[in-house]
Amino acid sequence: MSYLHLPSINLADFSKGTISLWFRFSNDSVGKAREYAANYQPPDFGDSATGPDIFKATIPLLTFGRKVMAHTYGFVSHAWPFPTGGIGTYTAESVIKADSPCEPSHLGLTVPTGHDDQTTVALRMVFQSETRARVQGLLTEASDIHWKQDPPDSGLYQQYTVIKDISYVKTAMPETFEINPKFEVSADKWHHLLVSFDFSTPVDVVAIKGSQSDNVERDTINSTCKLWYAFDDENKNGKDNMGDSWGFHGPNDVIPITAIEAAISYTSPPISNDSSGGPTVTGELYDTEYHWAASPIPMSGGPVGLPASADYVSTIYHVEMGELQFFAGLVIDTGDQQKRRAFVDANGKPVKPADTEKALGRRPDILLHGTSNWKQGKNTGTTGLTRNEAGEDVVIDAGQFQHTGLIKKYTPDPALSETETA
Repeated sequence: MSYLHLPSINLADFSKGTISLWFRFSNDSVGKAREYAANYQPPDFGDSATGPDIFKATIPLLTFGRKVMAHTYGFVSHAWPFPTGGIGTYTAESVIKADSPCEPSHLGLTVPTGHDDQTTVALRMVFQSETRARVQGLLTEASDIHWKQDPPDSGLYQQYTVIKDISYVKTAMPETFEINPKFEVSADKWHHLLVSFDFSTPVDVVAIKGSQSDNVERDTINSTCKLWYAFDDENKNGKDNMGDSWGFHGPNDVIPITAIEAAISYTSPPISNDSSGGPTVTGELYDTEYHWAASPIPMSGGPVGLPASADYVSTIYHVEMGELQFFAGLVIDTGDQQKRRAFVDANGKPVKPADTEKALGRRPDILLHGTSNWKQGKNTGTTGLTRNEAGEDVVIDAGQFQHTGLIKKYTPDPALSETETA
């Protein structure tokens, strides 16, 4: 399968960015992605510990950034002697079994597998940070179980379960923003995705006890980040269009996926019983809290791939692409039609990069434009091409993509039209 791979990009880590990409995929690629998903086996480290799924049921379109590792936890069982004889077991002590890679930051498509509610091809955008959140109250386990005669010398035994907060298991993976809208993406026609984001704000979630609010999730979320996107020149926002990372506040508010869990999770209060019977629960039980110190997307020195980098060759499927523009540090509101016109004209066709540069006041950091440049992997953005004092273009060799396989010219050219055919 053909693809473009830039092994190590000279672009600083960033929290704000804008990406524009044209693409077209076939039902044949959907079928191959579904077949891969049906036979997918996650990394297995024993003790029921498996690593994160990597592009299961996903057609990648663009991958970028350094590799980020996740902790994989296993649970150790301990003996539990009964006071009247016999041995039971309980699960306690979560230990790191291994580290394994997370999915990279990417734009892609998810395909239906028949094992979930998804029935159509849908958009998926993942933005991976390197920073774990600080959390409490999301997960507990029994750290010790013992028996005690109560009252003393009565022959009546009470079970004491010491509870330990192990919310750190929920932060096995550094925080991720995942945008997975519900609308269908059709095969065999050109699509345009324009996405812009600002992940520079720390995110805090603190549970509110006894809240009578009709939107308690919103009330617990004290701060959010922002994301804007337009698909096929239509601005998208709100819960259905943001998916798992929607922040319960404004239409463009987003938070990391673990923060969503914190906003809807509450720890039960300790259970206390007298000597008439029943367990007594003691130990650590916390109100839910979540704190993520904003960190940039780990980009510097990482690979960039279209539709994916060399690490993910097994999940590369046939996709036609055009007009990639990647801006680090630039934020736009896709609800502003004038901003969208910097990328898609009123006739639904790509805007020339020179006109985009004029409208935005800067060149993209990565630019793939024109059939010959796509075939060669020639990046004419600021990371691949510099301009000297005489105004002449000078190629930066380290900023060029390596091409593997045959990259062919496609017809027709990208356009948003109901009458086009594959």
